[in-house]
Amino acid sequence: MSKLVSFVSVVVTMLLIGSVAIAQDQKPSGDLLIWMQIANQDQMEQTILPAFLEEYPDITVEFANYSPSEVAQQLALAIQGGTGAPDVALMETAQVPRIVDLGGVADLTDRIGADDTDFVQAALQNGVKDDRYYSVPWDVGPVVLYYRRDIFEAAGLSSNPEDVDGMVATWEDFLGVCQTIKDETDLPCFAMNQAQNTGDIWTNILWSQGQGWYNDSGEVTVNSEAAVDALQFLGNFWENNLVSDDLEWTDGWYASLNEVQLEGGTVPPVATVPIAAWMGGFLKNWAATDTAGLWGVVQFPTFNDGVRSANQGGSSYVIPEQSDNQDAAWAFIEFVNSTESQIALFDYGDIFPARLSAYEAPIFAEGDEYFADQAVREVYAEAGRNLPVANIYGVYYPVMDSQTDTAVQRFATGEVDAATALAEAAEIIRLETGLN
Repeated sequence: MSKLVSFVSVVVTMLLIGSVAIAQDQKPSGDLLIWMQIANQDQMEQTILPAFLEEYPDITVEFANYSPSEVAQQLALAIQGGTGAPDVALMETAQVPRIVDLGGVADLTDRIGADDTDFVQAALQNGVKDDRYYSVPWDVGPVVLYYRRDIFEAAGLSSNPEDVDGMVATWEDFLGVCQTIKDETDLPCFAMNQAQNTGDIWTNILWSQGQGWYNDSGEVTVNSEAAVDALQFLGNFWENNLVSDDLEWTDGWYASLNEVQLEGGTVPPVATVPIAAWMGGFLKNWAATDTAGLWGVVQFPTFNDGVRSANQGGSSYVIPEQSDNQDAAWAFIEFVNSTESQIALFDYGDIFPARLSAYEAPIFAEGDEYFADQAVREVYAEAGRNLPVANIYGVYYPVMDSQTDTAVQRFATGEVDAATALAEAAEIIRLETGLN
């Protein structure tokens, strides 16, 4: 029996047995226009959408495809123009606060109800305004550390996940491991471009401490002591030539992930990748198919007594107030975002669930052949459970993201020191946003 047929059967059985089925004439009906990227549409069509349509035969679903960032851009235009919004929009969680701040999306507090405790709070809180919920998280990006077993072994280090996890427990420990790898193999520990740095690793270190770019009072904190300390520490990797200058999501970076030869290959392979759990699906499905069996996964290193988890990415649903069919829109979100649906989507396409209850599913204990039969989903789940709330994704995220990227780049290229770079970024952010 296929996964799809099995899932449909289970869902239908759950609806008809063990509870009173909703009378067909009481179910919402009508047409739904849903905005999301085409990859997410495909994942739903291959897993849970047929079961939804079987349960709600009087609802029709039409998709319009945009990239995650474009969903937010187009929705902002529709809200400001007063027309053209969909019934459901799935967008980057990073964009949710500014969309909520615009107004024009439905208050979902009563619909979410007691379910609010079953979501990763770091994601759910991004849709809160005046103690009300305006979005529902779909997936999150708990940050972990991917590593190449063969490179660790070539450096004389253990490649066993339990051993590696201990060896990189802190960023100080990780720095030492990277130095050993450089000394013994002359290979870079990870990619961290200087001139075009995106600031992701620096931001993840901040997030792991529950620190952010602003505080609960709305004051700009991109130049806080914690922020400066984190950036200064990253300077050790550049100064000691421990990282490559490849820019993520470019051909050179992909080649470094997929290179099997440790010597004499096309490019030097990287020993580690500090990034979100969704990278596991990318590695095994298209980015590094030649290196199956060579990767392992451990928890993200901690910094200054923070936790071994951070967040990178994720997406959330909103229902625009312009929708004339909000009950059907909620029925869609409730169904595709249920624990069972989140498990099915994760099993199919590594979309990491925002629901904590999904982490109890048996698939989290299963070994993954690509990762040498390591139960990597247990590593992801631990990171997801421990993910702290941090003020990164806010109303002024685009401005703060741009200015902090520039600050990291200026420091990385030696233009200014860390404190100066971040202080100047903070001042520009204050001028552009009106925040203190």
